[in-house]
Amino acid sequence: MTLSAKQLPIDDIKISVINALNQHQTLLLIAPPGAGKSTCLPLWLLDLDCLSGKKIYLLQPRRIAAKNIACYLSKQLGENVGDTVGYRLRNESKVSKNTRLEVITEGILTQILQHDAELTGCGLVVFDEFHERSLNADLAFALTRDVQLGLRDDLKILLMSATLATDSIMQQLPEAICLESEGRSYPVDISYQAPSNAKLWREHALAVLKSVVNSHQGSILVFLPGTGDIRYLAEQLSAFMPESMLLCPLYGDLALAQQQQAIAPATNGKNKLVLATNIAETSLTIEGVDLVIDSGLENVALYDTQTLSNKLTQRAIAKASAIQRAGRAGRLQAGHCIRLFSKDDFQRRSEQSVSEIQQADLLPMLMELGRWGASDCAQLPMIEMPESKREQLAWQELIDLELLSTTKQLTADGKKVSAFPCHPRFAKMLISAQCLEQQQEIPHLLSLACLLAALLEERDIFNSEQRRDDCDIGHRVIQLCQQAKKPHHQRIIVQAQRFFRLARAQTSKPIPEQASHHIRGPKSAVNLCLSASELPIHDCGLILMHAYPERIAKQRNNQGHYLTAYGKGVVMNESDALASKSFIIAAQLFQRRQSLSIALAAEFNLFQAIAWGIVKTASKTYLQFDNQLNRIVSAQHEVIGALVVKDTNTSQKVSPELLVACWCQQIRKKGLDWLKFDESSQQLLLRWRWLNSTQAHLLFPEAGEAFLLANLEQWLGPYLTDITHKAQLDKLNFSTLLLNQLNYQQQQIFKQIAPTHFIGPTERKCVIRYSLEQAPVVSLPMQELYGVTVTPAVGDSTNNSQIPLIIEILSPAKRPIQVTQDLVAFWQGSYREVQKDMKAQYPKHFWPDDPANAQATRKVKRHL
Repeated sequence: MTLSAKQLPIDDIKISVINALNQHQTLLLIAPPGAGKSTCLPLWLLDLDCLSGKKIYLLQPRRIAAKNIACYLSKQLGENVGDTVGYRLRNESKVSKNTRLEVITEGILTQILQHDAELTGCGLVVFDEFHERSLNADLAFALTRDVQLGLRDDLKILLMSATLATDSIMQQLPEAICLESEGRSYPVDISYQAPSNAKLWREHALAVLKSVVNSHQGSILVFLPGTGDIRYLAEQLSAFMPESMLLCPLYGDLALAQQQQAIAPATNGKNKLVLATNIAETSLTIEGVDLVIDSGLENVALYDTQTLSNKLTQRAIAKASAIQRAGRAGRLQAGHCIRLFSKDDFQRRSEQSVSEIQQADLLPMLMELGRWGASDCAQLPMIEMPESKREQLAWQELIDLELLSTTKQLTADGKKVSAFPCHPRFAKMLISAQCLEQQQEIPHLLSLACLLAALLEERDIFNSEQRRDDCDIGHRVIQLCQQAKKPHHQRIIVQAQRFFRLARAQTSKPIPEQASHHIRGPKSAVNLCLSASELPIHDCGLILMHAYPERIAKQRNNQGHYLTAYGKGVVMNESDALASKSFIIAAQLFQRRQSLSIALAAEFNLFQAIAWGIVKTASKTYLQFDNQLNRIVSAQHEVIGALVVKDTNTSQKVSPELLVACWCQQIRKKGLDWLKFDESSQQLLLRWRWLNSTQAHLLFPEAGEAFLLANLEQWLGPYLTDITHKAQLDKLNFSTLLLNQLNYQQQQIFKQIAPTHFIGPTERKCVIRYSLEQAPVVSLPMQELYGVTVTPAVGDSTNNSQIPLIIEILSPAKRPIQVTQDLVAFWQGSYREVQKDMKAQYPKHFWPDDPANAQATRKVKRHL
């Protein structure tokens, strides 16, 4: 039984609500589902003295709720909807001059504010179900709050929610009064029936439903992610439904009569099985429901920076949503909820869903901000700010679309676009098509653009079999026109007609009469053209380019593989009719495994677009290293973003900066070994790296390969400004270039701490060989070490970080005979054995018995 207004729990705080609204401008009201905040409280507002003669806007996040609440409230008053209470939605309204309470969606309020920033005649704005925190709700609230703070201190705001994060909201609204209704709910028993395979959840849901439809005596509400899931289960269940139970789908696109059938009480003793999306979570009470079956899933639109569009993604709902869904079974009586997931799964879920402002496409919202005169979200009293980087990227997209100036002011095109109830990209496409139709005398180009925009706003009209090898959106336009009477097609055509009327209403420059005879068709068609044979289908790409200029795509080497102007690679099936085209516009993309795949596209006549001036190329000098010529060659490229449209070899002198950049790119590609480092340069690097590894206290600059490659521009770049051949590069003195990175004092320390040679007692200069694996090594004949009692060392003696050299002792024939890092120990130890061998092999040389006190020599005995 439906509770009357007098029985609703919200009545317990009626006086508090009325007093708060009479005395304060901002009120927060927390009331659980079924309390009557949507169906009872609004009628109180009509009798408040402070709102006498003033309009009240009641915002609902969903069209279906807005319609049904308006109808319910009107019925309570004994009136028709559109009298005292009416509703206003996108493309549909029922209001009159007597309407005081308008039930509207958030987007409608934004448009009202944009046309009347003071909300003339309005006394109160009510935001219902504010916990859902849609992007439109956040924007509408920010604009309303901005009006309240800056223009209308008498304007009242009421936020209502079943669950509201009051602490964070109160920080934004410090002067607000917060009230709470205890509400009334009945116990709901929760059980869990998780599928054995999560991927087969629909089949599992079907099995559960088959088991309950014949045994359950009440009405059942099933929460499903999307309309596709609803249609699947409805089709599968149709043969199993008992006569006593009605099968009722419930989603936003249904006609009002079908929605009301799902909501209204079942008659003649029958029950209902309602298959609904999450629109039934709040606002709407489904009469007679005492069993809820919750899939635990929802479809949400997440903005994908790869595809530059919203992507409908299925994900697990948060705990708060699961609790809300279960509560629908206990609105009017005790109930039961079957969750088609496990209890452990429920416990692991997040408490609240991520707000839409952090994951949706920001372009529509920022377009409204620019229209409002703001250039940053922080300029408005937003409940929550979007992530800064996402916001800045979205602003730049609008600037690139030429809808905003670089100072974020609306351009002439931006002002026109703001009048269309569609995405800014599609609106830009519509106004551009209208202009192009007149300038290039192409009949019905605007009609084609309107059909394309309406198609892109809906799901693909081709079935999966048709889509597999045909992503040409032009073929969809043809089918749409040929099958215009299909219900789904009719909705698309109605939307296209609305776009057409709006575009025609904006026509500011009629075609001169004297030029009309040149046009190949009607001068200015007053009706949308639905004749596929008359529409310029071959110009689909030229139209789509205005919506997605960054998605101009050029074919790569492989058929079906394309590179877009914004640098992303995209693919389509090789068998697709468009796969052989040189240029296309990718109208819709989706992620498939590791690649971006094309869902909808059109062939693009790039050179026609350039000739008409609707696409502009940039001239860019491009350098690359030619491996055959062993030199850098240059070419002049005409580019659109990342696409090379035309290239011409050139011998003109290029800027030093480009030369340096090209050399650095080539060296990084090949590695440091590609440079012709001579022995001296290699030894210099070894000394430097040894010094850094053993004498870190000296704080010398890095000299590792990774560091040198990363900093090529600093140490090598200045010497590459006029070099074009590899042979010239090879002639550079890399030792000098590397040492130039050290100041004079560092160079002196370098020579002292890591010398290149050891000079022994006979003045011979012996090369020190450095290594990162062991101590440095020096080689010299034994006779030249006589009298040396301290092992030579390198390193910083002042810091006690010297390292003894490894002495490779040589025979007179320059062959190694001993290795030591302690000469004293050698003289006192193994020297005796070596002495015997050397005397036998080299009797002409001097082999003293006391080498530590003998004199070093280069001579044989007869010359001593």
